[in-house]
Amino acid sequence: MEIKQSARENIFVRKSFYSFFLPSLFSCLGIAIGGLADCVFVGNTVGPVGLTAISIGQPVYMLFNTISYSLSIGGSIHYANALSEGREADGNRIFANVLRTDLFLNLGLCILGLLFLPQVLTFLGAGTPGTEVWDNCEALVRAQLTLVPVMFCQGPFYYFVNCDNNPKLAATALVTSNTLDIIFNYVFVVLLDMGVAGSVYSTGLGAAVMILISMSHFFCKKGCLRFSWPKYQLSSAIQSFRTGFATSVQYIYQFITILVCNRLLMSISGELGVAVFGIVFNVALVAASVYDAISMALQPMVSTFHGECNKSNIHCTLRQAFKVSLVVSVLLAALLTSIPQWVCFAFGLRTAEEMAMGIVAIRVYALCVLPSGINMVLTYYYQALGKEFTSYLLFTLRSCVFFLLFSILFSRGGTDLFWWTYPAMELASLVVLCLYNHKKGSWTYLDEDESKVFSAFLDSRNADLGAVEQEVSAYLEGIDANPTQTYFAAIAVEEVCGVILGRAFSVNEGYIQFTIVPHEDGTVTIHLRDNAREFNPFEMNTDEISLEEGTGLDAIGVKMIKSKAKEFFYRRYAGFNTLVVRV
Repeated sequence: MEIKQSARENIFVRKSFYSFFLPSLFSCLGIAIGGLADCVFVGNTVGPVGLTAISIGQPVYMLFNTISYSLSIGGSIHYANALSEGREADGNRIFANVLRTDLFLNLGLCILGLLFLPQVLTFLGAGTPGTEVWDNCEALVRAQLTLVPVMFCQGPFYYFVNCDNNPKLAATALVTSNTLDIIFNYVFVVLLDMGVAGSVYSTGLGAAVMILISMSHFFCKKGCLRFSWPKYQLSSAIQSFRTGFATSVQYIYQFITILVCNRLLMSISGELGVAVFGIVFNVALVAASVYDAISMALQPMVSTFHGECNKSNIHCTLRQAFKVSLVVSVLLAALLTSIPQWVCFAFGLRTAEEMAMGIVAIRVYALCVLPSGINMVLTYYYQALGKEFTSYLLFTLRSCVFFLLFSILFSRGGTDLFWWTYPAMELASLVVLCLYNHKKGSWTYLDEDESKVFSAFLDSRNADLGAVEQEVSAYLEGIDANPTQTYFAAIAVEEVCGVILGRAFSVNEGYIQFTIVPHEDGTVTIHLRDNAREFNPFEMNTDEISLEEGTGLDAIGVKMIKSKAKEFFYRRYAGFNTLVVRV
């Protein structure tokens, strides 16, 4: 009945991981490339002063990113957990609360920002009113605030559609959005000479298209996600924000660190230092986009496996994430080290002074790519497990505490030394994490007692359902389940697995994986996953059973389970059938 662990990884984890990762990679790279396009077109058209304006205006994006992505990431994690437990209505309630909170907060802050725009610009460090830098910053920030409601409602649609078993549509929507952003960036900035504001208008246009494409998921009704207007629950929104904040807090920290670094660099190297800092920041976004894509594969899978108490699959998922992160980190670091001058030229740096500063900055940044990947994968992993404090600690150290500490310290040694802030803060954060986990006695936080959870893996070619039923009965008796519950749980496993093996598999190599999780109220939940064609045993027609004619006999057990189960839930997820039965 049991097969090798490597086969389990290949069948369930590896296929699921790449079904999420590859579409997410194109989406996240599209976002990063869209940001690069802003700098490339503005840098080559407006010049370094345009890059300076983009860098000064970045904190506005960071503030709204914090709100939108905290709600979206945290809400989607709770949504995935709800569906893994069969609570579809709760999942849709979470989505409704997240979407409404995101929209109303964005609108309120947008109005306040426009009313107090001069004060906002002064706070951002735009300089003196009437100067070229001030005028460019004013045009940029005004456009940002005007389009906030559209640009920052993308998050809920993307993350929830992605978690609702439709990563391809989510990726298509985002890639289309970013493609349009790049195209119209060129049209608005280069052809129509609209300056830095044109780069914002193109982003807003792409965001509107992304939302429209995402809505097709709701109209087609392929998943569980639905538009609804339940009673607003502030506690649900706060819970989503708290979970997502462990990751999205980076935007608040970037808000702070960008303000500080812009002022430090303006004092030691002028507008050129701020412009180069903007280039390094956007190059860092490309690396971060790959790790974000890894997180979009990691988080829904870990959340689902965690809900199933399936620790072996969680370990496999984490190993797969680290493998991808390692490959990408090595390739990106090698690329940045070998051709930094091309990167500088692409962003519009031309003079010897500009190129010299840019090359040093990019080569030094390349040293932090690998430790950055390790830190980010672990942060997303801890977040998906519900270990918000550990995730928050790591993000706080690398994105704020150590970044500010080393930037202030290294800026005293001049601009070239300042860029060593990046590798220093990544390595220091990793060292602290090692010490913290050593004190806690775990890296994965999955070391608790597994004896109360039963798990099995069936091969359709030699599955012995009678033996499975005996093992399940012995397990339930061992946890002091009552005889009636033991009987129905064992029958549920045998009958459901028997129907799946008999009706759903059209290939020789079929597999079913399941866990049984006991609860404090005396019930147990059976989680099943298989690689068969789409098939829901509970949609079988149980009204045409004939003992005389011998038809539909395999549905007798399913009919009994439907009548006795407290709840059951089916969905097609990541290319597999998943079934939850509570008895």
